Amino acid sequence: MLISSLLVSLVLVGQAKNDPDLFPLALHRSMEIDDLDREIQRLHDTVLLKRGQFLGTQRLSQRGLVSRADLERESASLKYEEAHEAETIAFRNLKSYERDVMGRVIESDEVKAYSLLLEWVKKQQAMAQVDVDYREYHLKQTRALYQRKAVNKQEYDDAEVDFNTAQASLALSKTREAQIVMELAARKGEKSYDTTEYQRLKTAYLTARIQYFEIVTAGAKNRLTIAQQRSVRGLLTPNEVALFQKGLEDAEAALAAERKKLDTTEDNTQDATTSPAQ
Repeated sequence: MLISSLLVSLVLVGQAKNDPDLFPLALHRSMEIDDLDREIQRLHDTVLLKRGQFLGTQRLSQRGLVSRADLERESASLKYEEAHEAETIAFRNLKSYERDVMGRVIESDEVKAYSLLLEWVKKQQAMAQVDVDYREYHLKQTRALYQRKAVNKQEYDDAEVDFNTAQASLALSKTREAQIVMELAARKGEKSYDTTEYQRLKTAYLTARIQYFEIVTAGAKNRLTIAQQRSVRGLLTPNEVALFQKGLEDAEAALAAERKKLDTTEDNTQDATTSPAQ
């Protein structure tokens, strides 16, 4: 009986080394990867469709049947979907590595982990850059139309907020990349670990997050002002205005939480700097 139990245990150990799904957290990652595979296929199909649409729009543009604005929008949409597909593939690679480590198929390797994380963040940054480029073009177009009184002030303000938000997202992505590059260089032995640099990059990251939430809050405040003005004219009910008020309150709460994180980090940094001298 003891021998039989021992044999069963050895078989299970052997299976575990080859099948990560025998571990609950690894199985969860496998489920996520399965979902990502379907999403990647959907994105790939979308990219092919968008390419066809863009080529058609390009031909119409050459014949003067489509505006420059429509062509730019189609081009940006295609670039974004291509970047999104690449980002999702990079994310899948990271999740696959996590699953194999959790399932004890492979040993944890920090250089490998940081490399996969860096690749994913770079793909996210590519998406953010596409968004910034299009939002910048759209803002210029909207500004020109606003100066000719072809669009209203709200449309111009929305275009400006969208551009500022896209810029903040890109800046946030760049600070993440800088952090990961430093960690990876230290683990590859290319550069000694620098605690001061780590704190500087962490502060820069949190500052970028604050800038992002400041823009979001400014946008929410602007939308509330517009809603209140429309309410005075009888175009919105008090209940509808309350929704915009709640949106602003949520944005302000999120901003306050981000500022608190930065204050805590700066306090910890100061304590770490002064404690040895004490």
